[in-house]
Amino acid sequence: MSLIQLFILVIVLAVWWRLYRRLQARELTVVEFVEWFLLWVAVAVVAMVPDVTSYLARLVGVGRGVDLVTYLALLLVFYLVFKLFVKLEKIERQFTSLVQKLALREPESDQERSTPPTKL
Repeated sequence: MSLIQLFILVIVLAVWWRLYRRLQARELTVVEFVEWFLLWVAVAVVAMVPDVTSYLARLVGVGRGVDLVTYLALLLVFYLVFKLFVKLEKIERQFTSLVQKLALREPESDQERSTPPTKL
């Protein structure tokens, strides 16, 4: 095992641990956990058996394994950017709705706005 393979394996193990902890803390759903776990399984497999990328590249008609990995990485990045964009748009709509609801409430009187909050 080369030094880079060992380094990647340590990183993968650390990521798996973090994923598990986030699942326990309910910061990830089971589906999200499985998706990320499988992605990192693929990283570990490619690190431990680099020839698998060349084999897969030949199967799908790509010249080299590194080209296939690059294409897949770009697709993943574009997908994640899209997912973030959709989530941001949703949050923006929710924020706009909240601001509209607050703006339509009865305005506070001048006395209420100028009176500092009392300490308990």
